[in-house]
Amino acid sequence: MKYGMLIMGCFVLSYSVTCAQTSENIPLSQLYQEAAAYPGLQAEASSIKSADYDYRLAKQKILPDLNLQAQNTFGTFEGAAGAFIPLPGFFNVSGTGINGNTAVNSMASATIKWDFLRFGKYRDQVQLAQVNQQQARTSFDIEALKLKHEVTQVYLGWMYSNAMHGWANREAERNKNLLQLSSSLVRSGLASAADSLIASTSLQQARGQIKKWEAQTNRFKNQLFEYTGTELINENVPKPFFLITQAEVHNSIPLHPLLTEKEHQQERLEVREEIINHQVFPDISLLAGGLVRGVGFGDDSQAFQDSYQLPINNYLMGVGLTWDLSQWYSKGLKTQQVQEEQQRVAQEMEVVKRSLNEQQNSLQFHIQKSKEEIIEAEAAYQSAAESYRLFKVRYESGLIDLTTLLQIQQSLQFTEKSRIEAYYDYWQYWNNYAYTQADFSVLTTVFN
Repeated sequence: MKYGMLIMGCFVLSYSVTCAQTSENIPLSQLYQEAAAYPGLQAEASSIKSADYDYRLAKQKILPDLNLQAQNTFGTFEGAAGAFIPLPGFFNVSGTGINGNTAVNSMASATIKWDFLRFGKYRDQVQLAQVNQQQARTSFDIEALKLKHEVTQVYLGWMYSNAMHGWANREAERNKNLLQLSSSLVRSGLASAADSLIASTSLQQARGQIKKWEAQTNRFKNQLFEYTGTELINENVPKPFFLITQAEVHNSIPLHPLLTEKEHQQERLEVREEIINHQVFPDISLLAGGLVRGVGFGDDSQAFQDSYQLPINNYLMGVGLTWDLSQWYSKGLKTQQVQEEQQRVAQEMEVVKRSLNEQQNSLQFHIQKSKEEIIEAEAAYQSAAESYRLFKVRYESGLIDLTTLLQIQQSLQFTEKSRIEAYYDYWQYWNNYAYTQADFSVLTTVFN
C-alpha cells in the first residue's frame, strides 16, 4: 500500500514539475487531419481517381467502334487490274481513265464495328479494372498509415526533446543555485575557492545541454510543420506524455493494409489467368458501313463541281470473325508463368503475416516491461530528488564538500533523464504497435 502511494505521489509530482497541459496543445487527431493534405498522400489519392477512370473506360469498351471520314482529292486516274495487300504508305486507284488522266474525287464513309461476342474477354477487362481500383485504394491506406506513424513519431520526438529541454533547464538552475551558494560559503570561509570554479564549470555544461535540446526541439517542430503545415506554439509538454495508458494490448491480427495489398495482387493474377484462358477464343463482330462518293474527270472547274454530286452510294453489312490462333500454343507457358507469380505472392503474404505477428508479440512484451521500467524510474527519481534535498542542506551547513553534493546531483540528473527516456520509449512502442494493428485510436484518445 505504501509503495502504491509512493508511485501515485511520483505521478502527481511529474505533472507539476515537468509539464502542464494548456489549451494550446494540438490534439493528435487534428494533426492527422491536417496531414491529409501532405503531397505524398495526395499523389496516392490521384492514383485512385486514375484507377476509377480506367474502370469507367473498361466498361465503355462494350460499345461499338464508330469511325467517320471524308476527303476531297485531285490527281491522276489510271486504272490497272491486280491485287495488293494494303500497307502503310500505299494508296489505291481503281477504274478506267476518262477525259484524260486526271480526276477530282470526293468521298465520305462511316463504319461501325461491334464485338458482340468475345467469350468473357470484356468481363475480364472490367474485373481487372476493378481490382486495380481496389489496389489503388489499398495503396492509399498504406501511405496514410505510414504517414500517421511518421507524424506520431515526430510528435513524440517533439515532446521528448521538449521534456529534455526542461530537464536541462532544471539542471542549469540547480547549478546556478550551487554557484551562488558556493560563492557565499567561500566568502564566509566555509568552502574553498575551488568550489565556485567547479560549480561554474557544471553550469556551463548544463547551458550547453540547453542549446542542444533547443536545436532538437526546433528540428522536430520543423518536421511536424512539413507533414501538417501546423506550427507548434506551446512550449509545454502535454500532460499525457507522463501517463501510462490503461489500454490493453491484444493478440488479434486485423486485416492490415499490407496483407490486403497482397490479396489484391493475388486477385489480379487470378484475373490474368482468366484472360489467358479466354484469349484462345475468337472475337465475333457485327460490321456495317456506308459510303457516298462523287468523281469529276478532267482538269476544269466542271470536274470539281461534278465531284460534289455524290452519285455513288453504297452500304455494307455483315458478321466478322477474328481469331489469333497463336494463343493456343502460348497459353501453356503464360499460364505457368502466372501460377509461379501466384506462388511468389502467396509466399510474400506469409512473410508479411509472420512479420506482423512477430512485431506485435515483441511490442506487447516491450510495452509491459516498459510499464515496469517507468514505475522503477519514478521511484528512483523520487528517491534521488529527496537525497539531493537532504545533501544540499548538509552542504549549506558545511558538513560535506561540493564534490559529494555534485555526485548526488549527478544521480538526480541521471534518474530524471532515465525517467523521461522511459516514457518516450513507452510511447514509441505504442506507436509501433498501433502501426502493426493499423489502429491509432489509443494514441488519439490519450493525446486528445
